[in-house]
Amino acid sequence: MSLELWIVGPLIGFIGMMSGGYWGVGCGWIVVPTMLILGFSPFEAVGIGLLQMAPSTLPTVIRQFPEIGWGPGSAGRCLALPLGTGAMLTSLAGKSINARLFDRFGAAPLSLMLCAVILAIAVQTLCSRTRCYDDELPPLTPRMGRIAFGTGLATGLLSSMLGVGGGILIRPLLTGGFKLPEYFTSRLVRLLVLLTTVTGGATYLVQSGKFDRTIFLASMLVAAGGMFGFPLGVKMHRIVYEAGYAQHIHKSFAFIAFALLLNTVFNLAGLTALSRVSMLLIGAGLTCYLAGFSLYARRVRR
Repeated sequence: MSLELWIVGPLIGFIGMMSGGYWGVGCGWIVVPTMLILGFSPFEAVGIGLLQMAPSTLPTVIRQFPEIGWGPGSAGRCLALPLGTGAMLTSLAGKSINARLFDRFGAAPLSLMLCAVILAIAVQTLCSRTRCYDDELPPLTPRMGRIAFGTGLATGLLSSMLGVGGGILIRPLLTGGFKLPEYFTSRLVRLLVLLTTVTGGATYLVQSGKFDRTIFLASMLVAAGGMFGFPLGVKMHRIVYEAGYAQHIHKSFAFIAFALLLNTVFNLAGLTALSRVSMLLIGAGLTCYLAGFSLYARRVRR
């Protein structure tokens, strides 16, 4: 591994997982382009983007696990279980499906489909509101569980194919579709991101029947920064939420969607270098924004 990775890896992990902790999503959108810049192959970059999230998110997920609720009619039993089951089923097959789809159709059709999905998510986020400061769950029906399972299948596949945590799909479903309060949404998404990244990332650790030490070591270097960035992002989320800015948390999630959309469009247009550099700049900008707005929310409560 290059000397640059020992410096850039932890830094990118810190920056990316800070936003991951704040919005409850993965940070493959910035880790994958960075690994490509450092000379890793696309498959290696995706594997690193997935695996580095596990050490970063695990302590927070364990601490918040009881807060989700797991009794009859709870968010854990009615939504987290079907979502997680569906995501784990398809994330195990994501690597092989990824290779076959690209071999058969090429990158362009798949990228266009991804652009349409991301654009819809960004618009829906900006035009909707989330339930907040009302921690009462809405009625959770068996039909919602079936929808959650289907979304989990799509989330696991997308996560393991692109190296993202899956929160890009799960968060809009929970806030816009199931009308969950932000309190439950953030905790559910963090749990499900951990499940999808662990199961999907594990498939990238074995190449031709051998354990890939390069992917493992690189992902742990990135995770070294993420283990500090993720809990910091969670703390910022709590500060902003308790200050009365829950709607701001919800709508600002569109930043992540537009960043991923911009990355996809640039790659589709053949502007690969510009795509990778733009993700680094956006990541730095988001870090400054999150820190600045959290300080503002601490001083100016609504």
